[in-house]
Amino acid sequence: MATTSSHQAMEVFKKLPPLLSRFFKQYPPRPVKEYASKPTLTNALDRNPFMVATHPITKKVHEPKISLRKQSDLYKLAVEYGLEKTLPPMTKKFGSVKHATKRKMRGVVRPKLKKHERTAEERAAKRLQGINAADEIIVKKKGRKYARKLEKRSLPPKNLF
Repeated sequence: MATTSSHQAMEVFKKLPPLLSRFFKQYPPRPVKEYASKPTLTNALDRNPFMVATHPITKKVHEPKISLRKQSDLYKLAVEYGLEKTLPPMTKKFGSVKHATKRKMRGVVRPKLKKHERTAEERAAKRLQGINAADEIIVKKKGRKYARKLEKRSLPPKNLF
């Protein structure tokens, strides 16, 4: 019975595209071998080919064995054949997960605007305040005679009839 299931698995494996089959030859699928979900040492047995690894002696960080571009290609092929769950854990995000966690650009959320646009309300308030206080400022400058003129202006007009 075990030979028939392994025979079926070999038939399925032969139908895979060369890129995916070469990857699974070098790095067996997940049920056969478990891979680390975090960066590990370069000599660790569960080293993930999609993640960086640290050398145990020099502590130098080594790049992932498989580049982000190749990871993307492998993932797309695996999704096509329904094998994305068998790939080692990835740091790269795809599809809806990628778009759900993506931050919006700062300029889209809150645009900077031009300086005259940013300060427009403040300048309008200052202008209104200046217009309201204009008479007092003129009275200070011109003197008491102008103040009397303003008082006369504020009175209702005399009706001659």
